[in-house]
Formats: sequence, C-alpha cells, structure tokens
Amino acid sequence: MSAPLLPSTCAVALKEWATVLEAMARGEQLVLIRKGGLIEPGGGFALAAPAFVFYPTFEHQAVNYLRPEFRRSFEDAAKRRLPAAPPASSKGAAQAGAPEGRVRIDFVGAAVSSVQSADPALIRRLEPFHVYNEAFVTQRLKWQPDQPVTVVVVRVFRLPSPQVLTVAPRYAGCKSWVDLDTPLAVTGAVPVLDEAAFQRRLHALQPLLPSA
Repeated sequence: MSAPLLPSTCAVALKEWATVLEAMARGEQLVLIRKGGLIEPGGGFALAAPAFVFYPTFEHQAVNYLRPEFRRSFEDAAKRRLPAAPPASSKGAAQAGAPEGRVRIDFVGAAVSSVQSADPALIRRLEPFHVYNEAFVTQRLKWQPDQPVTVVVVRVFRLPSPQVLTVAPRYAGCKSWVDLDTPLAVTGAVPVLDEAAFQRRLHALQPLLPSA
C-alpha cells in the first residue's frame, strides 16, 4: 500500500491532543482511538473526510495519561504552543477555548482504515501503536460505555512549513471536526515515516485489528 494521495488544499480539521500529534510525528502512534466529542452529531465518531489537517488541542490532555517513555511528547507539545496574540487580534478567542487566539497547524492525516469495536481489550492489544497508559484506557472505556471505540489507522504528513490559523468562535466546543473558514494548502507535505518504515508498522498492526 503506497502513501495515500493528499489533496492540494484541505478545509477539514480534526481536533486531537497536541501531545498525541507529537507522538504521531515520531511514528510512535499509528492509530486514533476515538468515541466522539460531547456535542458530536449522533453521539459517536465518524470520519468526516479521508484527509484532514490536525488541529492541536491542549484541553483535557494530561501527562498522567501517557506511558512514562512517551511523556516527553507532553513537553514538546507545550513548546509548540503559540504565545498569546496581541489583544487587538484575539477577539472571540476566549469563547473559542483558545486563550492565545491562534493555532499552529503542522500535520496532515490521511485515513488508511477505520473500524469500530466494542471489545474492551482492543485498546490494550494496540499498545505498541499508541502512547496511552492504563489510566487512559480505563477512562476511555468508562466514558459512554455503550458506544463502540473507533480505531482509525492514519498516515501522518508534515507540512513544508507550519500554518497559523486565527481561531474562530465556532471552532469551540468538545467536537472532533472543524470546517475551516479558509482551506489550507497542503501541497508538499511529507510522510513522517518513509514508505518502508510505515509498511513495517502497518504489517504488524493489521492482525491486531478487528475485521471491518
């Protein structure tokens, strides 16, 4: 399976912990493990697009949800967080849940596969492909216990240079997906894992996933 083709621009963003994005950028995490946001339509998680930019979030992430060997990702994510914008350019930022009023976009994702599962052991089985610890697994399984877990295998690409978005109030809320006001150019994005490395990881991951 070759690298997925990316569009030249992307207007769909997926919110994900900035800490997780740091781990994905190093190839340490290959999957998204989701149940949907509190205000998600229908209450569950579904792919809104096959390719999307990653919108880093800092709310709710906690270093005590990471296995010790991956906790450097929490510190690295904090270093990437943009400083507060001047007051004149931060109108509406507090309502949007981003005090700095801006968000830095570094990565693009392309979904390779997606499956749902009610198997409580699945996240633990996928441990070699994510950075979470047992506390996170327990918390995730207890939240909305009747809702299945969605596992998305993602190929991650790094943009040629970071792009900075002004945060609009409508981007706020505990939801997975954001339709951006302006599409972002993603031409020239490069996979964070080369083809051989990604295929090795994917080959090891696929037998652990339930059938679609």
